[in-house]
Amino acid sequence: MIKKVNKSGQFYLVTAIILATVIIGLTAILNSSLTESNIKIYDLEDEIQIESRNVFDYGLNQELSEQAFGSRLLDFTKDYTDYQRDKNVYFIFGTKNNITVSGYQKEDKSVSLNSLLITDEAGEFAGSMNLGTSTEIILYIDSLQYNFPLNVGRNFYFVVSKKTGVEEYIISG
Repeated sequence: MIKKVNKSGQFYLVTAIILATVIIGLTAILNSSLTESNIKIYDLEDEIQIESRNVFDYGLNQELSEQAFGSRLLDFTKDYTDYQRDKNVYFIFGTKNNITVSGYQKEDKSVSLNSLLITDEAGEFAGSMNLGTSTEIILYIDSLQYNFPLNVGRNFYFVVSKKTGVEEYIISG
């Protein structure tokens, strides 16, 4: 006697396994792509610190004048902002007598240094000022305020932001 086997149950079982595998795979890909964008901006903090240290070391080893040293840092910041066009990048560097703010921003934002407007337009920018007796550097980017100590010697600080969807990730140092 030959029994007939009902194969419709097997079809539904295989379909359910394939569907579950596809959903799990898509979820894993989506989660990894979301966390990866957050990690990349935080890795920039170490990268900027290492690269700027190299520029400082070069300037000290070559015994560059303040003007030549400032020019070297301005070149560094321009090269770096050319490389990071998908982010807003702000650099503050120099001495009390000549603090420079340079960088790149993707959209129109008001950028001020100790209440002096540097720019309010998208694109590359640079501006300098003498801070005189001030002991603090205050960078305003629209309504956000970043305070940095003003050292007697050379100073170097940065702020980098990247907007992904509705969230904005910001690093500074």
